[in-house]
Amino acid sequence: MTEPASPGDAAGPRGGDRPAVAVVGSVNLDTTVRVPHIPTAGETILASDTASSPGGKGANQAAAAAAAGAAVRFIGAIGADAVGEAAVAGLRAFDVDLSELQTVAHAPSGAATVVVADDAENLIIVTSGANDHLDPDLVAAALDRRAGPVLLTQLETPLAVLAECGRARAFAWRILNPAPISADPGLRPLLAGFTLLVPNRTELAQLAGLPVPRTLAEVSACVAALGFDGDVVVTLGADGAALYPAGGGADGEAPRTFAPPPVRAIDTTGAGDVFCGTLASGLAAHGDLERAVADAVEASARSTELPRAQLVPGDAAVAR
Repeated sequence: MTEPASPGDAAGPRGGDRPAVAVVGSVNLDTTVRVPHIPTAGETILASDTASSPGGKGANQAAAAAAAGAAVRFIGAIGADAVGEAAVAGLRAFDVDLSELQTVAHAPSGAATVVVADDAENLIIVTSGANDHLDPDLVAAALDRRAGPVLLTQLETPLAVLAECGRARAFAWRILNPAPISADPGLRPLLAGFTLLVPNRTELAQLAGLPVPRTLAEVSACVAALGFDGDVVVTLGADGAALYPAGGGADGEAPRTFAPPPVRAIDTTGAGDVFCGTLASGLAAHGDLERAVADAVEASARSTELPRAQLVPGDAAVAR
């Protein structure tokens, strides 16, 4: 049985005048293992450290949006277990509204193993658990009950949930971060429900059916091949991001590019999630896409100097 968590056990909305962001997505408990380098197939190496912390792309993005100043409501699913309670602890610390969190009795909470190398590169293995059982009907009902300026979602929950997010037209900004990218042919038709797409190079290439772009011209060709009617922001890792306004890329117009500040990265695991959460918060606050992208690039770069994927309240300066 899937049911909303008891409102009495969840953090309630205390947004005041803060911009409102709704996040639909995954929540996991991460086990992070630090190693000298990412191991190759068949290689055994020794870890220097192991730690557990809240994670999941949805929860990470919700935490980042809250750190950037938004009043955030989170719609996701956990199992009826201690892991689930630990997984949402980070969101509770930000006073995120968890009244629409679903508890799944027949599946464990989601979990992930995050391998982080000394050069800040990472490898992530996810066990979806309760995230795969997020009820699309309950999601639709939650989105119908309360709309707002921004809805943000990803691909760590079922495509039926994604479809409901795309139908939530009362949200002016419907943002899809297509990660982790899915080969399911049912994904492509659902893109039309969103107003803003935020892929990285690999995700963009798979959606466009082209090789992974290496140059900005190749990124532009992929965006044009998408045929997406909304805005597209392509995250470029250490190169920042490129913004293609609605209709951009098709007529050869150069994108607006945003370079990151210099940083000393130690962990890039959650940088994309910080980007998306900060972007969502900015759009909810002022609606200026260029300004929101610029702030998101800076926040995501700064977050790589932190030894964790999910921001905590003490990290709020990173996302502001």
